[in-house]
This record gives sequence, C-alpha cells and structure tokens, in this order.
Amino acid sequence: MTTSDQHDALFHIDGATEGTSQWKAETFQLVNWGGFEGRVRFDFHPGSTLISGASGTGKSTLLDAYIALMMPSDTSFNGASNDAVGGRARSAEQRNLLSYLRGQTDTTADADGREKPKVLRGDRTATWGAVGMTFIDDRKRRFTAFRVYYVPARARRSGDFTMRMATFDGVLDLAELAGHTDQIFAPKALKAAFPGLKTWDSYAAFANILHTRLGIGANGDGAKALRLLVRIQSGHQIRTVDELYKEMVLERPVTFAAADRAIEHFDDLEAAYRAMQTEQEKADLLAPITNLHTRLLTARAEVETIDTLGLTHDGDTPISLWTMHTETDLLAGAVDTNRDALVTNTEDLTRAHADEGELTRDLQVAQQEHRNNGGADLEHLAASIETEQRLRDQRLGRRSALAERTIVLQAPLDNRDDFDKLRSAADAFLAAYDEIDAELGQVRDGLLRKQVPVLDRKRQLKDERASFDGRAGRVPKALDDMRLQAAAAAGMEPEDLPFLGELIDVGPEHGRWRNAIETVLGGSARLLLVPQERLDDFSRKIDPLHLRGRLTFEGVPSAEHREVACDPRTVAGKLLFKDHQFSAWVIRHVTNSVRNALCVERADDLVGDGYRVTLAGQTRRGSAGSHGRNDRSNVIGFSSAEAIADIDQQLAGLEVEIEALDTRRIEIEEERAALVQTSRAYDEVQRVAWGDIDVASVERRISELEDRRSTILNANDSLRALEEHIKHVNSRLEAARERRFGLQDRGKALDKCHQSLVERQDKVSSELNRIENEQKVILDNEQTNRLDKEFAEAAAPGDPEDLDQFFTNLGQLRKRLNSAVAGARADVERTETDLERIFQAYQRLWEDPNLGVSEASYPDYARILDNIITTGLHERRDEWRRRLTRWSGQDLVPLSGAMDAAIGDIEDRLAPINDILAALPFGAGRDRLRIKLRRLTPDHVTQFRRELRALSSTATKELEENQMQRRFAELQGFMAQLRRRDDPRADAELTDRDRLLDVRRHVEITAERYSPGGILLSVHSALGGKSGGESQELVAFIVGAALRFRLGDELRTRPRFAPVFLDEGFVKSDSEFAGRAVQVWKGLGFQLIVGAPLDKVTALEPHMDELLAITKDTETGYSFVAHIKDPDGYLGRT
Repeated sequence: MTTSDQHDALFHIDGATEGTSQWKAETFQLVNWGGFEGRVRFDFHPGSTLISGASGTGKSTLLDAYIALMMPSDTSFNGASNDAVGGRARSAEQRNLLSYLRGQTDTTADADGREKPKVLRGDRTATWGAVGMTFIDDRKRRFTAFRVYYVPARARRSGDFTMRMATFDGVLDLAELAGHTDQIFAPKALKAAFPGLKTWDSYAAFANILHTRLGIGANGDGAKALRLLVRIQSGHQIRTVDELYKEMVLERPVTFAAADRAIEHFDDLEAAYRAMQTEQEKADLLAPITNLHTRLLTARAEVETIDTLGLTHDGDTPISLWTMHTETDLLAGAVDTNRDALVTNTEDLTRAHADEGELTRDLQVAQQEHRNNGGADLEHLAASIETEQRLRDQRLGRRSALAERTIVLQAPLDNRDDFDKLRSAADAFLAAYDEIDAELGQVRDGLLRKQVPVLDRKRQLKDERASFDGRAGRVPKALDDMRLQAAAAAGMEPEDLPFLGELIDVGPEHGRWRNAIETVLGGSARLLLVPQERLDDFSRKIDPLHLRGRLTFEGVPSAEHREVACDPRTVAGKLLFKDHQFSAWVIRHVTNSVRNALCVERADDLVGDGYRVTLAGQTRRGSAGSHGRNDRSNVIGFSSAEAIADIDQQLAGLEVEIEALDTRRIEIEEERAALVQTSRAYDEVQRVAWGDIDVASVERRISELEDRRSTILNANDSLRALEEHIKHVNSRLEAARERRFGLQDRGKALDKCHQSLVERQDKVSSELNRIENEQKVILDNEQTNRLDKEFAEAAAPGDPEDLDQFFTNLGQLRKRLNSAVAGARADVERTETDLERIFQAYQRLWEDPNLGVSEASYPDYARILDNIITTGLHERRDEWRRRLTRWSGQDLVPLSGAMDAAIGDIEDRLAPINDILAALPFGAGRDRLRIKLRRLTPDHVTQFRRELRALSSTATKELEENQMQRRFAELQGFMAQLRRRDDPRADAELTDRDRLLDVRRHVEITAERYSPGGILLSVHSALGGKSGGESQELVAFIVGAALRFRLGDELRTRPRFAPVFLDEGFVKSDSEFAGRAVQVWKGLGFQLIVGAPLDKVTALEPHMDELLAITKDTETGYSFVAHIKDPDGYLGRT
C-alpha cells in the first residue's frame, strides 16, 4: 500500500469525518538518533502500525524519540527494553539525550582503565541529530514539529549541547537541516532557509503551540494529557484496578498545593517565632556578660592599683615610701614613749636608793641589839645550818641526775643497801654485756643476710611483671629483653619475632597437664621464630650484639593458618594453636614424634614404644628417661594473665616472708637498743659513790642544828622577838635591793633602746628625705589610705602601732597584697575566659564575621544585648503574637476545603469516563464496564481531619501567653506532618505528607462488569489473577476512556489527537485478547503505534494495519527500518 493510499484511506474509515477534525501521526523522522544513522523515516498507518524487531534493534529507541519530541527535556525515557525479560538492558546513564545523539552502544575502558562510552558518532568530534513528527488531519493539512540538536566534541552531559524547538506548517525533510550545523541551527538562519518555520525558545511556548494546533487537552490541560500518553506508552505493569486508575488517570491532588501554601504561610509565622526564640537565646547566652565585664574591670583595677604600689619592684616605690613614713611615725612615738619611761625610771631609782639605805640602817641597828642580847650562838648555828643546807642541795641534785640517767633500771636510791645491790648488779651486767651484744648482732646480721635473696627475688618478680605490660604470652623478661635488643638491631618489630611458646597454649580442659607439656616443650617454647626470608639479614645484624644470655632462633616459612586435628592423648592434642603466619610450621614442629610425647597418668605407663611423659613430668623413650625441670617458670601460653597471677601470688608470699624477717629484725634491734640503754645506766651507777648522793645523813644534821637553835630561842623571848624583826627587815631589804637592781637594768635597757631608736630614726629619716628630695616616687592619698587599711587588717588581731611587730606586720601586708593581686589576676583570666567562651558560643550559633571572640569585643556584644533587651526581643515577641493572631487558622481553611474538593474531583471525573465506557462493549459477551469509587476512612486520616477542623476554627486573639505558646506548639506538630522530607525543617519521624494529603489513597477504585441488561456480573479489583490478555483488555478499556476524557474529547465522537504509542504493548495477550484490546483503542478513535518483540508479532499482526520491521547490523551497530508487504491482505484482517 503506497503512502498516498494510506492517506486516502484515512478519509474512508467509518465515522472518521463525523463531527470533529482529527490529527494523526503521518511520518516520524529520526536523524542521527541512537542506532539510526542519517535521516530515517517511519511512515505510520492512520489506523494502527506494529513496529517489531529483535531485542536491542531500536524499538524503544524510536519510542523514546517520540518522548524527546513531545515532552519536557527532563522527562525520563520509557526504558521498556529494560523492563523486558530479554535483550541487553541499558543503564540509566546510557538512556539519555547525549547517548542517543552519539549512538552509544557500549562502555569500554581507555588506556588508563577509565570507563569511556563506545559511540557510533561524535567521538572527539561534533555531531548533530534531530527528531520530528509530521501530523496530518482530516483535511490533509500537515503540521511538522521537530527538535534539532548540536553536540560539540567537548559535551559530557545534557547541558553541554544546543537544542532548538521548531514547528512548520507542512512537510519538512529534516535531512535538509544538515547545512546549518556550522551556525548551530541559529533560529534566524533556519527561518530564512525554511519560510514559514517558527522556532520556540521555551518548552512552554513549544508545548502550547502543540496543544493548540493538535487539539491536545481541553482548557489548557494539554500537559496532563501528554503526561498520560507517556504513562500509557511506558506500559509499566499494573497490579490492581485501583493502582491502574490512580497512576494512569488521576493527577496529583490539589491538596498538596494547598498544604504547600499553608506551610509557606506557617513558615513566616515559624520564622517570626524562631527569630523571637533566637533573640531570647541570644539574650540568655549574653546575659552574664555585663556582670562578668564589671568583674573584669574591677579585677583589672585591683591589679593596676596594687601594681602601682610597686610591690614586686626593686628600688624606690610607693609602698617603700609608705613603709618609711609609717616607720618614721612609729619611731617618733616610740622615742617619745622611751623618753617618758627614762624620766619615770630615774625618779623610781632615786626612791629605791633611799629606801635601800634606810632599811640597811634599820638592819644594822637590829643586828647590834641582837648581839648585845646574846645572839652570837644563834648566828653561829644559823651559819652551820646554811652550810649543811647547801651540802644537802648538792647531794640531792646529784641523786636526781643519777635517777634520771638510770630510769631504765627502775632502781631505788634512798638507802645504802639498795645502792650496794645496784652496784653489784652493774658489775655483773657490764661483765657480760659485750658477749650478749655480739650474740644479738650476729642474729641481726643473719636476718639481714636472709632478706637479701628474698628482696632480690621480689625485685626480679616486679621487673618480670612490668615486662608483661603491652605484650601477650608468658615468655620471661630475660628472653623478651633479648628479643627487643635483637629486633632493634635487625630493624624489625618485636611482634614479627614471636617465641614458639607464644603461638601455643594448653587447652583449658587439659590444664593439669601443663607441667608435663612445659617439661616436653620447654626448650622449643623458648625458640625465637624469624621469618625465613629475613633470616640471613637478621643473623648478620645481631652478630655484634652482646646479649645477656643465649638466644636460640630459627628461620620459619610463612603459610596460611589451618586447623589440624591431633590425637588428644598426645602433647600436641592438648594444645591450642594461634592463628598466625607461622602456625603451620609450629604444628609440624610440635607434632613431630621427637616432641609429641604420649601423655600417661603414672610412671608404670612409661613402659612402651615412643616418647612418653607422665602427669608429673617424667619422660621416657625406651630405656632412656629424665625427670625434673631446669627452669620452673612456664613459658607456653597466648595470654600473660596466668603468669601475672602467678607472679602476684609469689609476690604476696614474699611480702609475708619479708614482713616476718623485718619483724624479727626490728625485735632484735629493739632488744640491742634496750641493752645499750641498760649498759649506759649501769655505767652511771659505777661512776657515783654512796657519799655523793647520801641526802638522809645531811638532813639529820640539819634537823639537829635547828633543834638546838629552837631551844635557845625558846629560852629567851627577847632574842626570839629580835630574830623575827631581823628576818622582817632583811626581807624588806632584799626586796628593795631587787627593785633597785631592776630599775638599774631597766634604765640601761631604756638607754640602749633610746640609742637604737634614734639611730634607726636617723637612718629612716635620711632615706625618707632622699626619696622626697628626688621626687621620683609619688604616694597619693588613695594609696596611703589603701595601705593603711590593708596594714591594719594584716596586723589584726594585733596592734598595728606596735613597733616591735612592725616588720612582721609588714610581711603580712605584702603577703596580703600579693594574695590580692594574684586573686585579681586569676579573676581577670577567669572572667576573660568566661567572656570569650560566651562569645565563641555566640559565633558558633550565629556566626557574624564582624564580631570577634576576644574580650575586646565586649562593647559589640553589649550593644547586641542592650538592643535585644530594650527593643529587639520585645519587637520580635510582638511580631510573633501579631502573626499568630493573624494566622488564626485561616490558612488551614483552604486545605480543609481542598481535602473535600479533591475527593469530589475524583468522583466527578468518574462520570464522563463511565459515560465513555458505557458505549464500549467489553469482552466476548459485549458487556459493559463501570468504574466505582469507595471512600476509605483510615484512623490516621480521620484524626488528621479532626485536628485540621479544630485548628482551622480556633481564634487566638484572646489567648494568654502560655496558651499561645501551647497553641503554636500544636500548630508546629500539625504542620510537621505536612512537610516534604527534603524540607530543611522537616522531622523524618513526624512527616506523613503522602499518607495524609494524597486523597487518592483515601479512596478505592474497582471496575464492575455489567451485562447489556444492567446486571452486575463481576467486580474487577486485582489484575494478578487474570490472564495477560484479560488484564491488557481491561487496561485498554479503562485507560482509553480516561485518555479520551483527559484529551477533552469525552463529548466528541472521536479524539482530536489520535496517536497513542505503546512500548511492548499487548505482549501478554493471545490473538483473541490482543484483537479485542486493539479494537477498544480503535473504537475510541485512537491511532495505535505499537512496539512489540518478534515473538509477539503473530498475536498482533492480524489486528494491525501496518507492520514495520527494525533490524540491526551487528558489525556496524546501525539500525534500519523496513516496511513489511502484505500480498495476501492478512494485515488488518479481524
């Protein structure tokens, strides 16, 4: 059939010319698009066209080109080939305008291993391409819409190339655009070359002309109609009628836009609230800075004030000047006081001399009278008594001294018998002293000798325990030290040089066999394992070392660790092996029959073949055996925990032993000390004779003399009276003499003090005059008052006027001032830190490059705080209250109305679609379909609607502050549900936007099947239980009717815009169902262009009017289109 015949056929289809002019796709042109090289033309039948080909030949490429022409540039391509079960799936990166224009066929790697596209054109060169469709209406008017692209060599993404959109009234061969690539298809040049061509700068303008000229959509609803056409073309699988209707027919409800407007307005309210909160947070943060700054200034002033005193400076300073003034004043007062005291003392001394002379004369008169009355004998007896009393006092003093020096003996010294016994004991003790002392010394020395090895062992154990820090295993410190020395010399890490004993351990269930295993493997456990490849280098580098012991090592190959099952009766079978590069060698080593002894319980079991070991550690090999261990320390084990515990146990035992030795040694030393004290006491006893301490005999003589004197006095009353008078006068005379002596001493002291005060006064006055004459130091009244006050407080509770305490009080003053300045400096540092911390926190929260963070920025922050307190916070709060009051829920009223209106719109949309379906016979029984809607009332939606009504009807004018805060919090929580997840203010846990606003989820759509007589036959809900053909027939009915409605043609006999593209259309239908589905689309007046794989052609071709085959050259990657002839008239036969 020729193209002209096709065009003519358009005007002979039943009903084609009835009522409404209709546009159909006539010719689709691709230029350099995907695998289609140059200009390729597709001519479509006015009724239906089937496009088929093998997978990957370019069916979807053709249909994607239609999307590229009609839809916005950001619309995703179908990707039907990706959804198909066969064929090579393209990645998302491959399916884009750039990959189609360059003809990308695959991805390869460049010389550097980086991925690069394998393309048919435009590899490091510029290229161009175009897609265009010529539409034809009933009156043979043709309208061509096309897009042309220029892709420079440097283009890497879609934004790197140039696109022009144009329309032309008539037919335009896109191949003729090739001559305009050098001008990058400049609109002016294109219009000049093709008179009548119009270019469009925006998709909106381009789409508007398409919608208007081609009759796509009603009332400016063309964009929705095109979107539905793209959905239909994509042919994605649908599981239920509900899903089908909602995804293919219903648009995004207006509730989202209403919610966005409400959120936008609420954001203003929330912004005001946040601004208010921000101001409040700023005020709270900055609130302490005023007091802190006042403290800072006070502390700095204190530091400055004390510093001006020159407390820490050498030379003349205000405090030294104040010190001299103060000392001068105190010295002047002291001199005056001294002068007055001297005058008083001189007067008192004159009176004392007179009193003493008078008493002396009275005593002489009384003594003469006493002698005249027979008092010579009494005077002689008195002299004798005085002599004996002096002797008694001497002996008493010697006895007291001896008693003190021999207190350790606790011996009485009152009579000669006791003293003689004490002398005898002294002789005996001192004779045996040297021998006893020597014996005790030998005992002490023996104890000290016993302590030496114990203390050495304690030190060794402590060193051993410390060596386990930072390493695992039980290898002794001596071996570890040699390893560290060898590792350092070889330039290796100690971890790379394990001892064999660190790579094995005794299994927990075999712990009682540790002694036997240590006996058998003790030597091997101390073997240092060196990586075999480093052995020669290791050996060479450690050769110069002088090690404190013998280090045995062996080169060991590295290998992957593998668990090996060993006989549990043997030594190896009771071991655990560490996962290590040397473990394979270790396993071979310990399982060698030379070492892998059979473990037996008793010595009787040693009889037999092979190497054997008892629980006690005795070994036998045939007739040769051994018992005991050279080194009792255990070295086998992964962990040092048991070794450390063992060391701790040994240390505890040593501490007990050391404590016992110390206790015994201290006892011996205390015993020797007591012996020395006793020896010294007995030495003192031997140095004294009894006559030196015999007090009793002297006291008897004194008593006898006093008795004789009393007898004389008792016999003569006159003498007794004179005796008493003489005693009285003598007593007064002694008192007078003592007073004179005291006044004389005081006079000398006052003279000496006066001389010292005057000299000190002269020195201070001279220095004071020098400072004042030089006038280099100034002491103002404020400093003087401060120092006077501080000095008085420093002297308290003493007297600050006390000259004797002047320098002591002066030291207290300096100490007090030093403490004050240190405290002030600390307060300066502390307040500066607090201020800087607050300023830094402010900058973290509200960064401002014009603000610093040091305390020098205080004025700036103080102004901010002042502005917030005086105006800012108040204004923000008023603004927030005003906006909240103005809000009063009115912004939620449209949302509430939109919720109701959106569901009403869905219900209203059903009527015209059902009207269309009512005229279409469905299925083999020519029944009818009806779409039915059922409202759902999920709890979360009910709750949401209830909150929406409540919040949209509540006024806020009369609310108190706390009520407004609570009201706002409720609004925040409610609005949080409506925010998009990408909203910066959204809370992922609270947002529930789609569930609440998408009213499509609040209804359920089903399809009901009625007989021609109106009897309900079945309800179609899920599509999963139907065959592919049944499902696609049902889809065709519902979507076709919806498309008629969306195109705005539900009241016309046919749609004004007829082309419907289906990618992988009807692939699950057999011939019967495919035919009925095709007839549905045709019956609705649409022009079908269907892409289908080769294996589905037989089911579709009987119902299609035209068949185009796409083929691909696998060598070149280019695709071609061919028209399949129908000599038998099979195509289009029903």
